[in-house]
Order: sequence, then structure tokens, then C-alpha cells
Amino acid sequence: MTETREEGARTPRYAEILRTLREDIAAGRYPVGGSLPSESELCRLFSASRFTVREALRRLQEDGMVDRVQGAGSRVVRDAPAGVFVQSYRSVSELTQYALETPLELLRLDEIELDAALAPRVGGKAGERWCFFRGVRRTKANGEALALIESYVPLRFAPRIRELASARGPVYAALEAASGERIVEAIQEVQALPLPYHAAAALGAPAGGAALRILRRYSAASGTLIASFNWHHGGERYIHRSALTLDGR
Repeated sequence: MTETREEGARTPRYAEILRTLREDIAAGRYPVGGSLPSESELCRLFSASRFTVREALRRLQEDGMVDRVQGAGSRVVRDAPAGVFVQSYRSVSELTQYALETPLELLRLDEIELDAALAPRVGGKAGERWCFFRGVRRTKANGEALALIESYVPLRFAPRIRELASARGPVYAALEAASGERIVEAIQEVQALPLPYHAAAALGAPAGGAALRILRRYSAASGTLIASFNWHHGGERYIHRSALTLDGR
């Protein structure tokens, strides 16, 4: 019989162990390529039966996070469940690496007029004409869609916008090089929103589902060089992870 509490069913012990192991792997305590403690060590660590530990390890294997070999223990092969994309960074340079590892497929290139709602978000003025392009970032390995990118760039870059949008790596770096202006500020805003139809179609996800929209705006002394809205799968499909260092510690 399942043990219960007043507020509802108790979390199974294997699920608690599974959650802890997932968190430890994600934090790097058990790095990719390394091994988990043996079943006996995990039993002692969690004060749990071998049956309970094995169930947690079985589910961890189903997640695609470990390989289990009889007599050789459990080897860590991923730091997040399969099907989950983790974007982890501590600096703008790590965002550059993300762009290098996820090619951008250009879907649309246009010229638009900023309205009163959009203008302050991208750093322009209502009524101004800006370049707009939309593309999908995909994994190199299997072409899986990771994010829909919607970018706004000042009209002065119009003659080179197709070249810049198709450049390898982050567009902001290409714009910085093309303009000869150094980016002095990067602003990021994260919103949880229902996934709109056009983004759902690009990502192969259901419209109206959970999504994260991340705005990144890169500015030089002259103003915005590029502002991009990045639509990501929500729920358990995407993890946005930042590591921050406390000043003076």
C-alpha cells in the first residue's frame, strides 16, 4: 500500500533519488564521461534498498543520461535527459560558442516598420524602418530545431543583411565587425509565453504550449546593432542555465 500524507501521495523514494542524481549530474558532480558510484555505494549514500536504487538508475538510463554495463557500473553520457536542450553560459563568449554549434537556417528576410509596442523592446523609434529576419537554429548532429530566432537590425545594414544573417556564428559578432563599432551593452529579458502558431510550426511543437521567449539586445555607442527574440520549447524541453559569480567571493 502506498504511504500517504495529508496533502497527497508521497513521492516514491526512487523518484527522490532520481531527482538528486539528475541534479548532481547537471551540476557536474558526476561529469559526462565519468561514472556514478556503485549500486552498493548509492544504497549507503541514500539509505535505500538495492531495488530502489536500481529503479532510479533504470529511469536515469531511460532518460539517456547514463549507460549501464553489467559489472562496470553506470557511465554518465549526458548532463540532461535526452530530448532536453540545455543552454548554459557564464559569459557572452559562451553565447558565441552556442551560435557556432547551432547553424541558423534562414526562413524570411524583410523590411518592416516598428510599431509603438515593439520599438522600445528593440531599441528603435515607432515608425522607423528596420531589417527583419527569421530563422531556425538546429543541432549539427541531427538537425533538430532548437529555437526560432526573430531578429531586428537597423536599416543601414540592409545592403549586407542577407550575408550577415547567413554568417557562421552569432549575428551580433558579424554586425560588430561590419560596423567597426564595439558592443558595449547586452540586455537579456526572459518571458514565459504560449507558443504562437508560426513558432510552433518552425519548432515542430504544439501551438499554445509552454515556451520561453528570450530577448537579447546588443548595443554599441550609436545604439542597437541587433535585437533578437529567441523562441524555445518550454516545459521540460529546454533549460536556460546561468552561472553567476558573487563579487568579492
